[in-house]
Amino acid sequence: MRFSRICSLSAPHRPVMVSLTVLGAIALIASACGRFSNETAEPTRSAPARPPAQTESREFDVPSQLIFGESADLAFEISGEVGDVNVSVGDLVSAGDVLATVDSETIRNLRYEESQSLYQIDKIQDELDGVLGLESTDPLVRARAEGNLAKAELKLDISRDTLDDYLLQYDVDLGAARKAVADAEFSLDQAEDAVSDFADMHGESFAAALSRRSEARARLNDARDAVTDFLPLHNEAVAGLESSIAKTENDLDQARDNLRDFDVDHAQRLAMARVRLAEAEALLENAEDAFAEFHVMLIDGQFVGLEDGRNFDVVKFEALQAAVESAKRDVDFWETELSDLEAGPKEVDFIGARATVARLESELERLNRQLREELVGPDQTELDRLEANVLVAQETLDRAERDFAEIERGIDQLQLASLEAGAASARLALEAAESRLARLEEGIDQAVLADLNQEIVTAREARDELAAGPDAAAVALAQANLDNAKSDYDEIVEDLEHSYLRAPFSGMVRLVTLKEGDVITVDARVIQLVDPTNISISGLVEANNVERIKVGTPGSVTVAALPDIALDAQVLEISSHAKTERGVISFPVEFAVVVPSGVTIPPNPGLVTTTVRP
Repeated sequence: MRFSRICSLSAPHRPVMVSLTVLGAIALIASACGRFSNETAEPTRSAPARPPAQTESREFDVPSQLIFGESADLAFEISGEVGDVNVSVGDLVSAGDVLATVDSETIRNLRYEESQSLYQIDKIQDELDGVLGLESTDPLVRARAEGNLAKAELKLDISRDTLDDYLLQYDVDLGAARKAVADAEFSLDQAEDAVSDFADMHGESFAAALSRRSEARARLNDARDAVTDFLPLHNEAVAGLESSIAKTENDLDQARDNLRDFDVDHAQRLAMARVRLAEAEALLENAEDAFAEFHVMLIDGQFVGLEDGRNFDVVKFEALQAAVESAKRDVDFWETELSDLEAGPKEVDFIGARATVARLESELERLNRQLREELVGPDQTELDRLEANVLVAQETLDRAERDFAEIERGIDQLQLASLEAGAASARLALEAAESRLARLEEGIDQAVLADLNQEIVTAREARDELAAGPDAAAVALAQANLDNAKSDYDEIVEDLEHSYLRAPFSGMVRLVTLKEGDVITVDARVIQLVDPTNISISGLVEANNVERIKVGTPGSVTVAALPDIALDAQVLEISSHAKTERGVISFPVEFAVVVPSGVTIPPNPGLVTTTVRP
């Protein structure tokens, strides 16, 4: 991988010195290569004659520029599109970290080419060893040939046994699949009956509680009407209070409903998470089964020594492997989601709703108390009796409200979700069992049977070929093919390494010019990395202040991006070459600056000001 440096140091431990204008923050990148790097600086010198004496303050500010001492421009060395961009401006990275990659398709193609190349090398090496054969004068080669011949004999026996096992296993699998379908149907019926019975019981309880609450409200209204009729002079005031009470009760019911909705919504999401987890686990099991089947074929060596253009199906192998990884990620995601949901709703979600319920309950209590006060009048005994009826009716209503609220919270969502998840899992198990049975009832897979027979033929041919004598031309050709295959493999590995953009040193990302999907231009800078711990400050000191400073004069530096932090600094070098800008004569001055522990200089610090204290 190629990396180019924006700036290089003129000497060990000597920062680059660059002048900063008022627009220094905008010109920071353009001037980072050292505007004054070709000027001669004299650490100790006599400043030119200063203008006539002026009234001076003890300290003065110098417009400055912050310079990163170490910087690198990073670029891709292969073409394609941008895949992942793992960093943003301001991120801190370590040497070797992957900052960006080419698109996944390019990487996937390179990895596929790499695996194909390795497979080709192994195949050609086997061909070379096979060509040398048993008649080689090299004892090692001859011993290897003898071993290969023994392996070929074993392979032939294994191929025959595999065919016999396949025919026998088919009958066993068919019987097991039929039993699995029957068991899954029974389990699903039980799970669905449990969900149905649980919901029916809750519906009956809910209807009864709703009826009791309605009756209690009717009794309370009748009791209040009796009090109102008994005191006609207070009808208007009582009517107003009753209207307020009714509105408050409605608002309180709504607030309680809102509070209960938190639990209902959470329970629904919890149930859904369990269903999704069950589905993901079923998919993972199917993917692992498919991958295991293919892997068994690979272990049995069914793809070794194939001829007539037949190759090992690497694409299918990687697809099955990717399916397993994807299913595992889904299972991990839903397990995490379910764990979060099982922890229960967050308390902060209930604070506002509970506060509203408490306020409305307090308001309802106040209105009821005021209503009772308004109902005081003549014939206190009768009034007391009527008010007692109101209180009894109110208590009955409160009890009915509490009972209704308890039931209205809904079915025990945890238990219901558990039952529904069990039913969903049983349904998935039944579908999987039925699918497997359907495949088996279609009969023996003739393609597989043909492949197994072909494996026997191939194994027999491979054994016969290993017993043949060597051919000089074939040996030379196989060796040349092997050398070419190894050369191709080295090129693929190099391209694969170039598909990852890595940090050459530990530092901070200052510039990112690419995003996912961008077309990559070879060797074009896409990321700039700087070392935030290696910085220096340079600025222009006006001629009337330059005689007041010397090497070692202290000061402090502030940057716009860190307004509350002042960095200690001191004069490191004073140039003897004056600069004139807009009629003002100034001298370039370089400052050494100390970055405190725990402070990180941002990638674009903004306006930089150095305060010099002579």
